[in-house]
Amino acid sequence: MVFKAQVLNVNTRDYTVDVAYESYPYSSHFDIPFMTGYIHQEQGEGINFMPEVGSTCWVCQPSESGRDAFVLGWMPVAEEGSYRAGRDLLNPGDIHFSTRDKNFLYLRRGGIVQIGATPVCQRLYIPIRNVIRDLAENYELTTPAGEMNWTVLRAEDHGEGHVRTFMSISCHEYADDPISNPLALLKIGSHGEGDDTILSLVTRDRGGGSVKTRLTISKTGTVDWKVQEDFIMDVTGNFTARIQQKMTVTATQDMTFETDAALRAIGASVHVEGGRATLDLQNTAALNGMAVNLGDANFPVVIAHPSLVAFLNAVWALLNGPPSAPAMKGILPLPQYLSTKVKA
Repeated sequence: MVFKAQVLNVNTRDYTVDVAYESYPYSSHFDIPFMTGYIHQEQGEGINFMPEVGSTCWVCQPSESGRDAFVLGWMPVAEEGSYRAGRDLLNPGDIHFSTRDKNFLYLRRGGIVQIGATPVCQRLYIPIRNVIRDLAENYELTTPAGEMNWTVLRAEDHGEGHVRTFMSISCHEYADDPISNPLALLKIGSHGEGDDTILSLVTRDRGGGSVKTRLTISKTGTVDWKVQEDFIMDVTGNFTARIQQKMTVTATQDMTFETDAALRAIGASVHVEGGRATLDLQNTAALNGMAVNLGDANFPVVIAHPSLVAFLNAVWALLNGPPSAPAMKGILPLPQYLSTKVKA
């Protein structure tokens, strides 16, 4: 015989229930098993669930002597002719699993699989183009190789009530690297109250080791890249940098500019300084230093002082006599005093 009953108690250890019949004979049965869609006695594999107190069931009492009663199935209480009992609306062929806390699993006709804890914490498997779509407020992925997080902070953490968010990806070199100081850490989004940084990348020499490179980008577009060791850039094609404002390159040791072709420096003015010597190029070329070496000029440079000019005029007048005069011999011309590198 089959009786309608209500669950009074659930024995989670033995997978049995206590029930009370809602009609004649109005008796109770204790520690009776309940049927499921499939179960195997080897390892308990199959479709398993645990009923709740207050649920309505159908109890089968076998007519054969010695057979124990068991729960045959479950049903909701009829309310105004409906047996929906708050269940979600389904399309023909859909299968739905859920608990009273609203977590769920849908196997929908058409191939869509929907698994979730809340409407904003779920995953969908969509057969069209084989899409996996995740919906979450916070997302965490942890593996021995690293972690990935999308984090939404609380509104009260911001002075104006805004909700700050960020995404971080960390990578390990070895599976036992410390989580707090991974080999590489990329963070995008909010970096804290009052911090304009929107992207940062930190790398270390090893997991838990010292920082070797640090890249930060601010909201205004400022880029700050600190490198502890060598920085090498190998460009096969052209390299072009367009800078709207100033450019400064500073080195604490030697600096070399080398090319197999022409080297050009073009500007409204050029100032070159080495030690205590300077070269200024604007409308005129100005060369200044403690001494100026003009290559193969064998003697010091002569300054055209007025007294020197007067002296040269007097000598020239003396030398301007007859070519046969003894004073002219061995003096003119003077090729040994001409520079081949300095030309007028």
